[in-house]
Amino acid sequence: MFTSPADPWLASETAALVQRNGLVLRLDGREMRDPASVFRTFARELSFLGYFGHNWDALVDCLHDWHGPGHGNQGLAILIEHADDLLKSDFLGVFVSVLAQAAWHSNLRLDGDGELDEWRQRIAQHFVLLLDRTAPVVFTEKAARGMDVAVALSDGRLLATLTDDDWPGGDPASAPWTAGPLSFADNEILSGMTIKSIKLLRDHLGCSIHEALDILQSRSEHLRQEHSETE
Repeated sequence: MFTSPADPWLASETAALVQRNGLVLRLDGREMRDPASVFRTFARELSFLGYFGHNWDALVDCLHDWHGPGHGNQGLAILIEHADDLLKSDFLGVFVSVLAQAAWHSNLRLDGDGELDEWRQRIAQHFVLLLDRTAPVVFTEKAARGMDVAVALSDGRLLATLTDDDWPGGDPASAPWTAGPLSFADNEILSGMTIKSIKLLRDHLGCSIHEALDILQSRSEHLRQEHSETE
C-alpha cells in the first residue's frame, strides 16, 4: 500500500496491530536507491541471517520465514518511510511484486511449491510505503508493471495485490482490482486521444479524472521511453 504518513487509517491500524502483540518496523526509503541498497536495508533492519542471498527471491524467502525479534510468530507491519524517490527507480514494479509475494506467503503460509503448509502458523505481514510529498496515485502506473501485480485506488490510497493465476484466493477480475500493466489505453494515448484515454483510465480504475490524468502522464512518459529505445 502507498499512503501518506498523516493518513488516520495508518495510526489506527498500527495501534490495533500492536495491541494484538504485533510488531511495527520502520525502514527509511531514502536508503533504497538501487536493489543492492534495498537488500542491505532489509537485512540490517530485520536482522536477516547470514545465508540471505541479497537478491529478490532471497528477500521473499527471508520475509516469508522471518527470523527477527518476533521469531516469525507475530503479526508484522513494515513501514517504508520517505518512499517518494522510489518513483524514479527502475525496480519499483519488481519491488512491489516481491513485497506482495512475501505477504501472501506469510499470510497464507505457502510452501516452496505454492501449496498451503498446514504445519506452519500463519502470520499477518503488511507493507506500507509512506509518501511525504507525492500523491499515491502517481505510483499507480509503475507499480502495476510488477509481475502478477493488480492495483486499486481507495480513499486516496494505492493498494497492490497479486493476480489469481498463480496465487490462491486472488480475484483481480472483480472490482476494484486492475491486473497487469495499464496498457488498455495505450492505443488512445499513442493516438493523442487525451480525453478518451482519461475516461478509459477513470472507468477501469474507478478513480477521479484528476487521478486518471496523473496516471496518463506517467503512462505516456513510459511509452515515449519505450519508443525512443526501439529507434
